Amino acid sequence: MYNLIRAELFKLRKDRSFRVLLLITAVLSLAYPLLYYIDNKSGGKPQFTGAEFLVRFVFSNGYVIKFSIAALAGFFIASEYTTGVMKIVASSGNNRGRLYAAKLVGFSAGAMVISLIFPLVSMAEVSILSGFGQLPEGVDPFFIPRVLGLTLLYTAGYAAIGVLFTAVFTESGKTISFLMIFFLMINTVLGGLGEYIPFFTTVYNYSVFKLLGDISKIHMDSGELPALLLVPLLTIGVAGLLGILVYRKKEIK
Repeated sequence: MYNLIRAELFKLRKDRSFRVLLLITAVLSLAYPLLYYIDNKSGGKPQFTGAEFLVRFVFSNGYVIKFSIAALAGFFIASEYTTGVMKIVASSGNNRGRLYAAKLVGFSAGAMVISLIFPLVSMAEVSILSGFGQLPEGVDPFFIPRVLGLTLLYTAGYAAIGVLFTAVFTESGKTISFLMIFFLMINTVLGGLGEYIPFFTTVYNYSVFKLLGDISKIHMDSGELPALLLVPLLTIGVAGLLGILVYRKKEIK
């Protein structure tokens, strides 16, 4: 298993699509706060400090996570089905469950790296331009490590869903298109169904899709953090098991 994970991490480091996504995300992370800096300077408004920018705009990282996972799933994993690499790997004699788990770990690691680029790069740039400053009054001093830690955890949850649907579709175009539409529409769909069937409201309220937007909350009740930790862990477990079942029964051409 260790060797399988090492192989996936090696392929990730060499993968061109992963490098391109890193570069694009880094460029956007530099451009986004720079636009606010120029606008505030021209308008005579006070500038954001690095800490203030992170608190106010970390929620925007949710879109980066969703789009990067959709793109990386299509180019990094689904492309292996198209090129025949997955067939060779599946016929190597290794247990398919271990192969899938290793692929999930490697993919999640790549997605988690990308997920940290926006908050860290943008905060660093704003800190250089305007200073790091202090967290706004009333903000928990553990806000930054809490947000970054939960970002990694929820990215892994989304990654598990991405790998699951990649095993279902196996084609880059279908995988990317479906995941982008799915991640953008699932909140609206579950919210709409919840108006007619209360069960879906409960599902939505305790899903990674809803709680991703809550990881940047400034104030949390004592009961909120356990739910924020448990939901993505369950998502990883359930999506991972479903993915293994699909992968074991799938005929890889």
